[in-house]
Amino acid sequence: MLCPHCGRPVADDAAADGLCCAGASGLWHCTRCNHTEEAFAIAYGLCPQCNGELTRVDTPRPGAASATAVEGVRMAFEIELGGRAFYQRAAADSTDPTLRALFSRFAVMEGEHMETLSRRYHIDAPAPSGELRVEAAALFAGIEHRPQDPASLFRIAIGLEQRAMRFFAERAALAGESSPTQRLYNELAAEEWEHAELLAGEYERWQAGQTGRLSNDPHAAPVRPAGATATTINAAELLLDGPAARRTALQCVGGESLDYGTLRDRVARTAAVWRARGVGPGQRVAIKVPDGADWVTAFLGTIWCGAIAVGINPRVPATEWQYILDEAGFSVILAESDADTPTPWRERVMPLHEWRDALQRNAPLAARPMDEDAPAFWCHSSGTSGKPKAVVHGHRFARQIEQVSREGLGIVAGDRLFATSKLFFSYPQTNSLFAGLKLGATVIIDPQWPTAASVAATVAAQRPTVLFSVPSLYRNLLHERLAPAIAQAGVRLCVSAGEALPASLRDEWRRQTGLVIVNGYGASETLILVMLDRGDGQGFAPSPGVDIQPLEAMEAGVPTRLLIRAPTLAVGYLDRPQAQAENFRDGAFCPADLFAREDNGGWRFAGREDSLVKIHGRWVNLVELEERLSLQAPGIAEAAAVCVPDSDGVDAVALFFVASDVAAVGAALQAGAEAMPPYQRPRWLHAVEALPRTPTGKLLRRKLRELHLALE
Repeated sequence: MLCPHCGRPVADDAAADGLCCAGASGLWHCTRCNHTEEAFAIAYGLCPQCNGELTRVDTPRPGAASATAVEGVRMAFEIELGGRAFYQRAAADSTDPTLRALFSRFAVMEGEHMETLSRRYHIDAPAPSGELRVEAAALFAGIEHRPQDPASLFRIAIGLEQRAMRFFAERAALAGESSPTQRLYNELAAEEWEHAELLAGEYERWQAGQTGRLSNDPHAAPVRPAGATATTINAAELLLDGPAARRTALQCVGGESLDYGTLRDRVARTAAVWRARGVGPGQRVAIKVPDGADWVTAFLGTIWCGAIAVGINPRVPATEWQYILDEAGFSVILAESDADTPTPWRERVMPLHEWRDALQRNAPLAARPMDEDAPAFWCHSSGTSGKPKAVVHGHRFARQIEQVSREGLGIVAGDRLFATSKLFFSYPQTNSLFAGLKLGATVIIDPQWPTAASVAATVAAQRPTVLFSVPSLYRNLLHERLAPAIAQAGVRLCVSAGEALPASLRDEWRRQTGLVIVNGYGASETLILVMLDRGDGQGFAPSPGVDIQPLEAMEAGVPTRLLIRAPTLAVGYLDRPQAQAENFRDGAFCPADLFAREDNGGWRFAGREDSLVKIHGRWVNLVELEERLSLQAPGIAEAAAVCVPDSDGVDAVALFFVASDVAAVGAALQAGAEAMPPYQRPRWLHAVEALPRTPTGKLLRRKLRELHLALE
């Protein structure tokens, strides 16, 4: 990642050697009342005294940050996590609609402040704690909890912020005078004071029956100018509107088959079930069940009733599930059981068998018209650079969701689509499910967790014509000698996305199957594959309906970020205003991935910003290094490189590889490395059983640094 203050690349574990940009200012000046405030961030850029505009005062802080300061930032994270958990759970417990909305917004505020901590100090949020009862929070804050008195929630919240302020002020007093550590603790204390004052103001407004400054939902449909006409649609209705009722919509492996008429009926009945449980427009529903007809029905039924659908990995780790719960504040959680969901969210779980029974008892509802920019669903980014971000998509995504599939990939209504990745991932959601339904194709869904053997078996039994998968699974099909059967079963089109596709892998796939893998580039923020590489040597080209421009003027072959304009672009992120400003610019998406323009006009993937590192003063592209070495070791399964410091603190490259014959591949890699210039040459070669990846299959490069330290 790039430091938001100095602009230089910073490793994810930079905190181990101190905080980046310790010399940045922590002072803000109000242009209206001339008040100067000390804090690392001021909520919404407004002066807490008069609401005037704030400007940064660029006076440096002395010295570099210490390990003690790093500990202070981690403590601040724990306080913010606890605060967000309290606000979301207070909202869940509140019977006052206004108070519930206010506390939900306070939770968003804490998420925004955590983003500021993470981006400024390059420390990821720790795992959240377990259950936090309102009663326990009251004891911590020193406030009497009165369940019959809604105002006591406000008093507890203010008490929590005030106690945190005193904690950091006491730490500052113990630190060295004018030291970086003292300044950091003073800033954290000032921030908690800001929170307490903000909440006190909101408390006064609530008591007076006035609208609070934080009462608006940041992801509701935009407020349009007077006289402007809002375009209303319903994305779920639009996806299911065209195909004939008797055409097969879903074919579930080991389960039922649904035609479009039956699917529409169940989706409309699901909307009635949610409505009966009090779910209204803008409220969130978690779909935490295995892939299948139930998943699709519940997800689309949520959108049909105007609520926000959020697909959750049914195998999500407990700490990540806790983080998502406190971030989202779900109104309903559809799950097989409530066993792994903590209180108070456990009370919001609707077991899958109860939902199925309720479908039969409720009559179908008409789809609720929604503003086209109103949130329809969230999907979570892969989390390769930290905690996954919730990406918010409006109903307008459904207008042209099928264009790339139809015009760029040639998919038609008669096709049978099979995506090997799970439906909580935006890649199969978009390209198989959403686009497939809009085109009237048949979508094949396998509830099994994918392996090369299970994918080959599903292809043989279901005979899809289009296969969507990821490079690691295509590689496994080749290594297990299952690839030729894919073409023999009738697959005519193979598509890869989710991570970089090595040229050697695509060449071997074509040799064994006779099929060309179309390489696609997309993101959770765009949904669709915004660029396609057809394997013809021309590189990536913009997909139909997509405009791509370099972020800044560049020379041929020099990597740059891109501005991508697509009709399916997300509304933005939840609780991440700084990330939103960085990645959503002038109506375009600007990812951290880098691309280089080739002489023929196409684009070549050049890695992420964190894969461009400096070794001995020279830039090294880790992605290109991985591919070059892999080509020199034919028996290699996969490889990944990372920049790590040696015992003297000098950066060098460590290469991790997976191979069945470790000795032979290791020798080939060593020979290839010795032929490279010194600044590119890996200093360490680590054989591992598997590379660390996200649940969606993307490489976790930051985890390789931790693995290197463990192996050395």
